[in-house]
Amino acid sequence: MMNPVGPSEKKNPDVSVLIVNYNGLRFLDECLESIRTAFSRYSYEVVVVDNASSDGSQAFLQARSDIRYIESLENTGFTGGNNLAARSARGKVLLLLNNDTRIERQLDSLIDQALAEQVGAAGSRLVYSDGRTQFSVGFHHRPIRLVLSWLGLEKKHRLPSIFRRMETDPAYYEQSHTSVDWVSGACLATRREIWERLGGFDEAFFMYCEDVDYCLRIRNAGFGIAFVAETLVIHYEGAGRPWIGKAALQRTGRSYSIYLAKHHNALVARAASLGLAAVFYMRAAALCAVSLSTSANQQKRQVINDKVKAFLVVGWQFARQTLLGVSAASDKI
Repeated sequence: MMNPVGPSEKKNPDVSVLIVNYNGLRFLDECLESIRTAFSRYSYEVVVVDNASSDGSQAFLQARSDIRYIESLENTGFTGGNNLAARSARGKVLLLLNNDTRIERQLDSLIDQALAEQVGAAGSRLVYSDGRTQFSVGFHHRPIRLVLSWLGLEKKHRLPSIFRRMETDPAYYEQSHTSVDWVSGACLATRREIWERLGGFDEAFFMYCEDVDYCLRIRNAGFGIAFVAETLVIHYEGAGRPWIGKAALQRTGRSYSIYLAKHHNALVARAASLGLAAVFYMRAAALCAVSLSTSANQQKRQVINDKVKAFLVVGWQFARQTLLGVSAASDKI
């Protein structure tokens, strides 16, 4: 199901803004309205895929005349939704934009970078709604880094980068960088020719790590990844929730397993799974101790208990993968 062409009347606009929506009605109007002033030098279209929402998103999107609307009959995840949107996109540059975002500064310089011959993808600066920097540039997901990063050291930006998946020094995000390992898919620009050449997102990843995987494939193809500091996008990640939740943690673990199996040999993948299992069990034990000793109110205690259960479940996922191989990662979440 599609609506008429969006803001650009050009047959082939410069930019196709791709948005995947799943039960994000509360964010959509703000996100779509912010796109209206996002470009001063580039023509654009907006393509929105709804992944079988149940919150009224579909009726809202069907009524919009400024987008091209695609309705999926099932939730195909962030990866499947973007691949579906990209197949109908006509722009030279694909701008992947999360539905829970608001563009604060024009994105022309982001598109400039994406069009640079040596660049394969470019990411924008992201902040939370309270203005805090959102860490959106990362290091290559080496197995040892994945294991160490879950020891609770992630935000200690003075530690060596081997402990971190992401760059966690807020000062880093105050200037642009022309060579990084990966940028967040929450606002990522890439040329359509490169996307098609690489086959878009790997749909083995339902969500999480798909941007890291895509950026690695870009670098393996001989292109660079850039970060553009002068652009600014608010990303309501988590939408105020006290933590991401059990399902999201399980999907994160599953994506790690897929990534390890795809880019490393079976022995390395199993060793990393064993390390992750140990770390997740340690996190569960530490949270148990906090739960027993804390004087927190009932709501906070419930959050802690939910985290304990989630870390135990995902720790068991990794333990199974150590014993049975990473094919165990194919379990449905």
